[in-house]
Amino acid sequence: MTIRQQNNFVKTPPTWFWATIFLLSISGTFYLGLNPELIETWWGYLVGYNVALSLTAAYYIFTDVRRLKRDMGSDIVGSKFTWSFIKIVPMLVIVPVLSFYMFSFQTIQDNVSDSEKTFDAFSKNFIHQVDDLYEGVQAVRTERYTQQTKRLLTLITSFGDFKKDSKTYKTSMQVFLEGLIDKGWACQITLLDNKEEVIAKTADVSSCMAVEDQPLPGSQPRTISEDSSTNVIQVKMSTRFITRTADKGFFVVDVVYAADPGLLGFLSQVEAFTQRTKNIEFDLNTSITQKRFMIDFSSTILLAVLSALMLVFRMIEKLMKPLNNLSIATREMAKGNYNVRVEQSKDGDDVRLLVDQFNIMSRKIKTSQEGLDTHNLYLETILKYSYGVIALDQNKDIRLINPIIGQMFNIEDEQSFVGGNCSKISKKYPELEPLFTLTGSQFKAQESEWNESLELALSNRHLLLSCQGAKLESQEKTLGYVIIIKDISKLNRAQKKAAWGEVAVRMAHEIKNPLTPILLSAQRLRNRFMSSLKDRDLEVIDKTTNTIIDQVKSMDLMVSAFADYANTPQIERKPSNLNEIISQSISLYDEQEGLKISFDLAQDIPPLLLDSVSLSRVLINLVKNAAESSSHENILVNIVTQYLPEKNVVRLSVIDNGKGFDEGVLDRVFEPYVTTKVKGSGLGMAIVQNIIEQHDARIFASNIEPQGAKITIEFDYQDKERMKS
Repeated sequence: MTIRQQNNFVKTPPTWFWATIFLLSISGTFYLGLNPELIETWWGYLVGYNVALSLTAAYYIFTDVRRLKRDMGSDIVGSKFTWSFIKIVPMLVIVPVLSFYMFSFQTIQDNVSDSEKTFDAFSKNFIHQVDDLYEGVQAVRTERYTQQTKRLLTLITSFGDFKKDSKTYKTSMQVFLEGLIDKGWACQITLLDNKEEVIAKTADVSSCMAVEDQPLPGSQPRTISEDSSTNVIQVKMSTRFITRTADKGFFVVDVVYAADPGLLGFLSQVEAFTQRTKNIEFDLNTSITQKRFMIDFSSTILLAVLSALMLVFRMIEKLMKPLNNLSIATREMAKGNYNVRVEQSKDGDDVRLLVDQFNIMSRKIKTSQEGLDTHNLYLETILKYSYGVIALDQNKDIRLINPIIGQMFNIEDEQSFVGGNCSKISKKYPELEPLFTLTGSQFKAQESEWNESLELALSNRHLLLSCQGAKLESQEKTLGYVIIIKDISKLNRAQKKAAWGEVAVRMAHEIKNPLTPILLSAQRLRNRFMSSLKDRDLEVIDKTTNTIIDQVKSMDLMVSAFADYANTPQIERKPSNLNEIISQSISLYDEQEGLKISFDLAQDIPPLLLDSVSLSRVLINLVKNAAESSSHENILVNIVTQYLPEKNVVRLSVIDNGKGFDEGVLDRVFEPYVTTKVKGSGLGMAIVQNIIEQHDARIFASNIEPQGAKITIEFDYQDKERMKS
């Protein structure tokens, strides 16, 4: 199993993407700052770019934060550190950026304010200069035509003084004025007296008409008027303008000049420009500078902050991914999956060495675990098929109990006692108290190893146990205890059987040989003396020889029983129906008086490998013993069969309501010569046990309440394939 580089966060563009978009944004803002004329055209594009990418970054940040909170709830390694770091980083990023933003904003605002002040001063100075220019040009123009008119008025007054007493004064003045027109002094001249009455006037010219016909104000010795549409300038001047005195006999000259079109147009334009500048409020366009540019700048700063946060997320992700993978791999190893590896990232990172060391450790642990698993498999196999084992910790609480213990002592769900004290077992199963009393006393004696034998009486059988114990120590510290229990009942029976078999063979050989001569001698005595003796002698001979013959026959039967016990024939097993064998065997007792047999035969009994002849012999023997178990009549015998699939066992029970077994012989029922009957060799149950053991089965004897005996036989069920083999 390979732990790959899993992403804790949503799949996002790489780090270089966020760095690039930030550089593009800040470059655009900087470029617009250097080229203000582009702001009006490009500011919207830059804002749209910044806002779109800011929303994208905000979405990824939101999803990353939500994923991070979920990881914290799931105790993902590194999530709490990442959250703490994420809470600190915004302060580390935002505070400096906001400080820079506020400083930049204030600097721009100050610059704008200074620019406004400078531009205001410039605009005022510019308007003043334009006014001065206009006034200067006007002054030049006024001075030019004033001097022209002044010289013309001087000529006219001089000539008028010369002709004023003449009768042709007005005619002369008219001719003089016409002469001035011809000489190009003006295009129209009108001479008036102090009463504004015309003395002389040149002919009207359509292209050079007077601008206005208003009389000259008394307080103003000169007026100048102009008409830009006809390009004429009209100057009215009195002699008082020249003499600078308020004399009453003054003349007024009204002169119309054809003005220079360029000069007059220039003056008109300057005048119009002057009027416009007076009406214009000169101001910097702060809406562009402050709003558009600051929107660009603000959106760029926002994008910078969000890009920085995304960069932080990506850097933390790059650091946390291998740590999280190491955590996942560690949990897998804690679950027992030692075939786990952490895949190295393609990019170099600071934890590469840590990941390499973890993978090396994982391989070593896997190798060690495989060896340990093999060793444990050997040990479990041994524990499963050999001895009963109970392992205790240093507090003498059960840490291991193998299935053999449950089978040996009929303990249901022996694993439920793991973690508790042995006293819990003895409380539920009081018959096991002697066993745990023995083990407890041995451990209290502080012996490192001990070995004892114990006879234990269970509800349905007696066991002879070999108990061994050892203290597990390391560096003078007790780590625990182990108890090994072996059921040596079968071995003990086998040893006794072998001993009795040898005795039986010897007895059959040593006793049976002299029995025949003794029997023949007794019969010969009867044949020799029974016909010749009378009375008392005949009676003695008859009684004595009959006694000898009866005892020899009894001894012969006993020797034959010994021979049968010692030479039990080999059985031939084949798949058979147990219920049918029972029915056929017990049918012999259907008509026997004083004996009632009932059956409780399960219908789900699977076929078993049995020798029907020898098993029939067992059943007949058991029913015979049950019938002879009491002197009173109406003996009830119940034969029961059961299939226990959870144990793969078929159980046969023969139960009677007789007197039961004497407590003194209950644990030795299957030994030779153990019987409480007056008649009998005491070998019947021993032969039954031999036959049952040849079937690889087990037989137990017990008493039932209120009275009676129970013989239980358990056959191991083998599936069809094993039965065929």
